[in-house]
Amino acid sequence: MSRTAYPKMDFTYQVDFNDLFSASALLARRRYPASHRLRLNLIIVVTMVLGGIFSATAGVVAHMLMPAVPGWTATVALLVLIWLFYAKVLVPWITRQSAKMINAAYHTGQMHFSSDAEGLRWQDADIDFLLRWNGIEAIFRTPTALAFMSGVIALVLPLSAFPDHKTLKRFLEQALEKMPPQAAELSRKDPSLQALLRP
Repeated sequence: MSRTAYPKMDFTYQVDFNDLFSASALLARRRYPASHRLRLNLIIVVTMVLGGIFSATAGVVAHMLMPAVPGWTATVALLVLIWLFYAKVLVPWITRQSAKMINAAYHTGQMHFSSDAEGLRWQDADIDFLLRWNGIEAIFRTPTALAFMSGVIALVLPLSAFPDHKTLKRFLEQALEKMPPQAAELSRKDPSLQALLRP
């Protein structure tokens, strides 16, 4: 396909802010260098250590009450439970509640999405946003949408907007052709995107 030729494609979908929150959660891994993420993880580790101190105290108390049970057993068990609660319960719950509040506060109607030689466009009663092809740094997939990384934001197009896999695949192939070569190469290395490009 010529890099100047691009047949226009149009899709309409129902806005759901859960799609944006999912993309934002994945954006940090793609936007920030490993050193920055390491610092953030260290902060989490420190909070876990504080939780560990609490767990150790609880383990000592448990051992005093039930001498047959080693104190370290309760400590390790409580640490695992705290981590599971944080990763599997607390973070997803906060995300869902945040998206729910925005969905309730903002009228989520139909969004019209189009792509042409100029770029990608999102339009509804309140929004008219154009992302030019040169502004796309990568495309990645979330559980429910395609996300287009540009700066510190990720704009989304729900997978449900496509009538079938063939249309989705054609859109992706055309988008990768129009994007800057470096951005397209980075996107093609994504295993989740590779799966969408298979027949």
